[in-house]
Amino acid sequence: MIDLDAFEERAAIMEFDGGLSRFRAETLAAQAQGKRRDEVINEIRKRNSLRQRDHGSEMAGQQRPNHMPGMQPTQAQEDRPVSERHTQG
Repeated sequence: MIDLDAFEERAAIMEFDGGLSRFRAETLAAQAQGKRRDEVINEIRKRNSLRQRDHGSEMAGQQRPNHMPGMQPTQAQEDRPVSERHTQG
């Protein structure tokens, strides 16, 4: 079994603190677990795709029609007067 968290942590440390390339760091981190780099990368892709699928189905019931993430849905007062801006011309 692959410990993905340990793999990612070990690879990150080797890349940033050890100055290795990402490819080399991932290769060595995979070898430390007795695996090939491509095996571990495929497991990470599977995990990420499952998370996206689960998150999407979880959020589907919570979203309103015309919902845009990160945008304010409506004003608190729709018909409030807009203040005038005075500029020098």
